[in-house]
Amino acid sequence: MLFFVKGESTGVPPLPPDQVYELVVKEWETLISYKEEGKILAGGAMAGRRGGCAIFDVDSSDELHTLISKMPLFPFIAWEIIPLISSESALERTKQTLAELQGADE
Repeated sequence: MLFFVKGESTGVPPLPPDQVYELVVKEWETLISYKEEGKILAGGAMAGRRGGCAIFDVDSSDELHTLISKMPLFPFIAWEIIPLISSESALERTKQTLAELQGADE
């Protein structure tokens, strides 16, 4: 299952700056490990903002939640999660709808 995931900081954690940056380093290391495992297809930081986006490829929404909740900054991030379908599936469904519409015109 594909999910578009956007995470953005809701504020600075109540920690000294060096500890905050240590968490940020661990956060990016976690995301990179998920990418190496094939759980993330693509993603990166949002320029000029405190957050990032990724496309996760996981077996279920439960697996996605487990992965995200293990991230070091999880409590300090606002998450937006959008389920996706593949481009191929979207194309096939669109073709089916078009065929149905064209058949209705006859």
